[in-house]
Amino acid sequence: MHRTMARHYWIRAGILFALSWYIVHLVKTGNLYLYIVPRMMPYVKCGALALFVLAGFYAFLAIQRSDDSPSEPDCECGHETPASVSGNVWLYGLFAIPLVLGFVLPDRLMGSEVVAVKGMNLKAAAASQGQIIRTPEPVDDQPTGQPVKPEPSESFEPSEQPVQPEMSDTPETTPEQPVKQSAEQPIDELDKLFPEDEYGMDYAKLGKRLYPYDTIHVHTVGYLEMLTMLDLYQANFKGKQIVISGFVYREDDMEQDEFVVSRMAMQCCSADATPYGFLVRWDKGASLKKDTWISMTGTLSTTVYRGNKIIRLEANKIKIIPAPKDPYVYPYYDDFDQISAE
Repeated sequence: MHRTMARHYWIRAGILFALSWYIVHLVKTGNLYLYIVPRMMPYVKCGALALFVLAGFYAFLAIQRSDDSPSEPDCECGHETPASVSGNVWLYGLFAIPLVLGFVLPDRLMGSEVVAVKGMNLKAAAASQGQIIRTPEPVDDQPTGQPVKPEPSESFEPSEQPVQPEMSDTPETTPEQPVKQSAEQPIDELDKLFPEDEYGMDYAKLGKRLYPYDTIHVHTVGYLEMLTMLDLYQANFKGKQIVISGFVYREDDMEQDEFVVSRMAMQCCSADATPYGFLVRWDKGASLKKDTWISMTGTLSTTVYRGNKIIRLEANKIKIIPAPKDPYVYPYYDDFDQISAE
């Protein structure tokens, strides 16, 4: 019995040590970022150390059980190993097979193959559905001087027409008694272009700050937030230049000159990675192969794709680039004021 348990302890020690070594291998090769977000790396590295210590503990138990001398009785806690060989192979195979695959298979960037399974997200603001108000569309038969009441909507798309300001609660005045606007609350035209609620406040502030720019650079830092803001306020940024990089992805129903410039976004690890991007139209688009990394400048416009109004970039300049060392983008948890557009 003791020799049997010693074999199990040696197997467990070997698996734990191999798991620890695999994490060290990913760290040394610089490929750990392919599987987890940077903020999780310190915890995973500490986990590798814990696995190594636990492997040593099982090795110690195996040595203790290897001799023929009687030792302390089993605890009889009901966690005995399977009696059959097939049961043991199944049990340890659950851990050993993924580990072997990790060592044997190459570490690869996620690209078009993963996107084809998960589906491309061309509306970054979809996560805000039902939370942000819609800018009212002009209504021809609306009485003069009356505010246009926003209609409930699943997404927020600013109107391309000037928005009538809402009526003030201030009592009506005559020319002899003009209303004086408080210096602390000036009437801001940007507030009309970027309406907000408690959920979209940060995106509205970001939009107001970037609205004066003729060219907006979408960087890795704040990538998701920038795409969401541009998607929420599409009409306000029509005609502006967008500089962005990513890999090429193409759906079968897209035109020959269309493709998506996309990035994979990770919340925690590669299992939750989600592709985001913009549709691009370029007269030489058909020459770009899937998973080709590009840096591009395009004019922001809109189109309808699969029943959704989305952003489309009319490409002005495209350059093929190597894939960046860290190709993924991550949620931004700091102040949006730190997101740069230059």
